[in-house]
Amino acid sequence: MNDTTNDALQNKLTAALNLQQNQQVEAAMQLFQEILTDHPLQPDALHGLGMVYVQQGNFEQAVPYLQQAVNIAPNIPEFHNNLANSFKAIGNTELAIRHYLQALGLKPNYAEAYNNLGALYYRLGQYEAAADYFQKSLRLNPQALDTHYNIANCYIQLDRYLDAAVHYRMVLNVHPDHLGALHNLGITLCFLKQFSEAQPLLEQVIKREPNNLDALYHLGIIYSALGNSAQAKSCYERVLALDPQHANTHHNLATLYLQQNDTQQALMHYQTALQLNPYNKTAQHMIDALMHQTRPEGAPLEYTAALFDQYAYNYDSHVKDKLHYQVPQLLREMITPFVQSTSTLDAVDLGCGTGLCAPLFADIVGKFIGVDISANMIAVAKAKGGYDKLVVSDLFSFLATVSEQFDLIISADVFVYFGSLSDIFSACHRALRSQGLWCFSIEITTLHDFELRTTGRYAHAPEYIHGLCQSQQFRLEAEKTVTLRLQDNTPVLGNLYVLRKQ
Repeated sequence: MNDTTNDALQNKLTAALNLQQNQQVEAAMQLFQEILTDHPLQPDALHGLGMVYVQQGNFEQAVPYLQQAVNIAPNIPEFHNNLANSFKAIGNTELAIRHYLQALGLKPNYAEAYNNLGALYYRLGQYEAAADYFQKSLRLNPQALDTHYNIANCYIQLDRYLDAAVHYRMVLNVHPDHLGALHNLGITLCFLKQFSEAQPLLEQVIKREPNNLDALYHLGIIYSALGNSAQAKSCYERVLALDPQHANTHHNLATLYLQQNDTQQALMHYQTALQLNPYNKTAQHMIDALMHQTRPEGAPLEYTAALFDQYAYNYDSHVKDKLHYQVPQLLREMITPFVQSTSTLDAVDLGCGTGLCAPLFADIVGKFIGVDISANMIAVAKAKGGYDKLVVSDLFSFLATVSEQFDLIISADVFVYFGSLSDIFSACHRALRSQGLWCFSIEITTLHDFELRTTGRYAHAPEYIHGLCQSQQFRLEAEKTVTLRLQDNTPVLGNLYVLRKQ
């Protein structure tokens, strides 16, 4: 090829590439085809024509041209990368991986190829491998926003929500209107219980995508957690208008109706939630409560854990300011005559919640363990301090496996989630040292030994407690009827007990 011919070829190639870069794909295609008519083995033209087909979304047509370009010029990493992208698009994973790795072998600092390979492993569900490639890409090009977005999505799949949030924020710092990052960060912050920060992000998403079901659903969770029931209900109703079979929304809407004392609507939505998800034990429990069907086994562990995981972050203000809950204080007063002021009792707080008992009993306990089934409640208690050890566990599992014994057991507002108390009496008896003390509260019923109320909470008869004391070798040291809290501004009566192990 003489210099004149070569110059003409290069001019045509430059012109075709400029057309392609300016999205003038038809004109670029025609010019690449003209070049290939005269020079059928010209690798840049073959690659360029293949990329035109990529721009048109025609990956099947692109592959042969990109493959020819690679065969003729096997040492150009970009050719391998683009061929791999096309193989990935048509589902040929093996060849896609092969050519990504060949691109990286030729160009070890090829950030784009690492990102593309990470995206392929993400699609395959191999999230650890995907994260590794995304990290390598970011080390080479820390400003690549698409890679930050990709690795954030990967961290979500790995339950690394804090790490995901960091990378979504990096995207939004540069592009505050990035819809995917707004959406995913909002939901991530919802998982992290950072509701106030999540709210404006998902509100922006809904303004731009009013029918974004996922954003509406999580915005409903956020409004509910922040105490805005009306807006939460509106979000859930919009979700059901889009998808009447959305089981979780029926469940959450039922809970809102129950909070508003609309038991008929609550029951209807719980029943629908259970029909859509027969494994929803929480819905089954609330249906039992609303239909006055008492089960001796008590509330399902899933119900109690979910209830308090959702409740944890506004629990203290709600029970103190709205419910006027005072069981911890009343139990501390009741036990005073039975302990010395210089006591250092080894104690366990069963169902410790956010740790309301910890400061009240601090003067009489030595080693203090808190146990609760809700990880979120334990997290709040840990932040406050007051316990030597905190354990996420149901009470039976803890008492069955704990090796030590205690001088004092505290169970404040715990047995409202239990039906029969026979097994818990036995377990607490085993866990106490001789002459050990146990203080707890119950809500009162006079109809049966115990009953499940429409609140989803159990009440127990004082006579039932007396019978258990006799059969389980506890001496009743003190019993007192008090107002435990308010329910819809109505006092809820209960009994407080101090028992001693015989």
